Amino acid sequence: MTGPGADLVALYRATRYDARLPGGRRATLRVDAPPPFEFRQWLAGAAFALITAYNPRSTAQPAHANRAAQHRLLADLAALGARVLPAVGRGHGWREASLVAAGLDLTSIDALAARYAQHAVLAGRGDAPVELRCYERAS
Repeated sequence: MTGPGADLVALYRATRYDARLPGGRRATLRVDAPPPFEFRQWLAGAAFALITAYNPRSTAQPAHANRAAQHRLLADLAALGARVLPAVGRGHGWREASLVAAGLDLTSIDALAARYAQHAVLAGRGDAPVELRCYERAS
């Protein structure tokens, strides 16, 4: 079994995750920090996850492959009844498109992370600190 190494986990923790709220405002999410008030208002009490289909197993993919995978993820989220916001993760010299999905349970989020071969997602509820959920993968 393999998961993200310590360097990747540190990178995920240092990343700024910006969700675009209705009306165009931005809400910045950070691991181990509570979500901003405006973001919690949009959630209306629902649990959330920030997930992407880009760059499976943290391995760079061509832009067209990332976009196609992200469209499939968006369709999966819609089929599950999630409310969705566009988001982006911003790190030192890189950015990655993501989606905030509200209203899904962790079992569904974990299944999507596995389907799209993601090493990690963010998850949270209310004003609790945002959690980094890392996944082990079969080699």
